[in-house]
Amino acid sequence: MNSFEYYNPTRVIFGAGAIGNVGPQTALWGKKALVLTTRSVTKRLGIFDRVKASLEKAGVESVDMFGVDPNPRLTTVYEGRALCLKQGVDVIVALGGGSVIDCAKAIAYAVFDDGDLWDFFTGKRVPPGGLPIIAVSTISGTGSEMNTNCVITHEHLDQKYSTHFVFSYPKTAIIDPELHVTVPPYLTACGMTDTISHVLEKYFDGTQQTPMQDRLAEGVTMTVFENENVLCDPHNMALRANLSWASVLALNGLNDAGRGSGYYDAHTIEMEISARYDVAHGAGLAVVHPAWMTYLCRKNPEKFAHFANRVFGITGGAMESGLAGIAALKEKFAGWGMPARLRDMNVPKEDLSVIAHAAVTSPEGEPLNEEDVYNVLLSCY
Repeated sequence: MNSFEYYNPTRVIFGAGAIGNVGPQTALWGKKALVLTTRSVTKRLGIFDRVKASLEKAGVESVDMFGVDPNPRLTTVYEGRALCLKQGVDVIVALGGGSVIDCAKAIAYAVFDDGDLWDFFTGKRVPPGGLPIIAVSTISGTGSEMNTNCVITHEHLDQKYSTHFVFSYPKTAIIDPELHVTVPPYLTACGMTDTISHVLEKYFDGTQQTPMQDRLAEGVTMTVFENENVLCDPHNMALRANLSWASVLALNGLNDAGRGSGYYDAHTIEMEISARYDVAHGAGLAVVHPAWMTYLCRKNPEKFAHFANRVFGITGGAMESGLAGIAALKEKFAGWGMPARLRDMNVPKEDLSVIAHAAVTSPEGEPLNEEDVYNVLLSCY
């Protein structure tokens, strides 16, 4: 295990009815809030109105912004910045899943800058700070409510990059499983896949002697498996709560502490796919990550055999059992309705070389080899 420093300042308020804390928590950080959400679902379900009522009761004025898409776009960030500056917003309430929370993070620091915002995603500049954010999650998966990660798509360049600024930690994460019960099975499964992918990226990064982190990653993975019945019992609050907390623990820094580099290779590859095509991030990972794991297993199978035994009870030779564990994971994803091949998501085969090149030349593509990435993409086509 490597030396590390761990820091996470986000307050978490978890449980049924936690949404009632939105107003009081927001009032700690500002007097006028931008309430950022998706196009219509939170309004239709009454969640948006509950947030507005809580803010009003706490004496917080609010400005509404609808229209955040999955794989949030840079143009939406610019729109949010303009609205915040025009209305004098001093705090942001992000009501939604990872896409909304990520968009809120980008808007939060965009307010402090009048230049090209994409500079922050390409590493050219660092913003001086950001507005405080209150994250109200309505779906589990990304864990964005308790980390610094902010992923935005530049739709004109077909690029999907991320930032990780310390001031992007939400001040408070409100995780109310009651808000998750209307999430459709497919999107729920995407979140489950994303949660598992987060912990396995670091599990297989090659760092030795990380027993505590390994147990955490295995525990998150097995917790998702144990609560998979949520796909046929979506209103089961216990199942929703367990998945919500697993999602947070997967990417709040604890699993990464003491491990290797901060790179998430399968995510980097998948982001080049969802930047170009109408693909849900979790669905893309269901295809790409097992293929990437197979590539890593053939180079160094021992840790994969360890995973296969711990999580699936598979025994045997290292290579044989390691590959069997990956196959078992793919079977889980397929059973949840996730795609199995890139062709299932209408990704053109002739674009694989473009995707591979884009992945290795992206800001977080440094560890990747273009030929290897292309062959992995080809293997799961």
